[in-house]
Amino acid sequence: MDAMKLLIASIAGSFFAVPASAAPAANEPRQIASQWYEAFGHHDAGLLEKILAPSWVDIPSPPDAPHGPEAAKAAMAMLVNAFPDFDIKIEDLIQDGNKVVVRSTITGTQRQAFAGLPATGRSMRIQAVDIHEIENGKIVRTWHTEDWMTGLRELGHLSR
Repeated sequence: MDAMKLLIASIAGSFFAVPASAAPAANEPRQIASQWYEAFGHHDAGLLEKILAPSWVDIPSPPDAPHGPEAAKAAMAMLVNAFPDFDIKIEDLIQDGNKVVVRSTITGTQRQAFAGLPATGRSMRIQAVDIHEIENGKIVRTWHTEDWMTGLRELGHLSR
């Protein structure tokens, strides 16, 4: 009878107990990558400073673009200026070793010029995929792809 109680407790525990390892630690790659989206979602340039390596590289980046946190903060400032309600939400997050792949949704309403295009007052909702490489608790590289063709159509800059 004691063996049966132990078996039932063990099975029930596997359904209801949350192992201590279920929540990622603050220095785990998943947590560090998640903070990228928190920073952009809350327009928090200071958080970017904390999570990016001094030599952080954005791939692809424009020719002669600077690297490091200053480059990310400049991109954030440009986006928030053009889209004051800029937001980004994580849809999927997958970790493989020291790399974290994130699919996200970006939203915003264009209130100022963006990439040389005049403000339209229209909103967009686009998908993005990023791969963040983490070393020594910092993001060292980010590969990214954003669906700007959809965004430009939704903003009224491209015809359908």
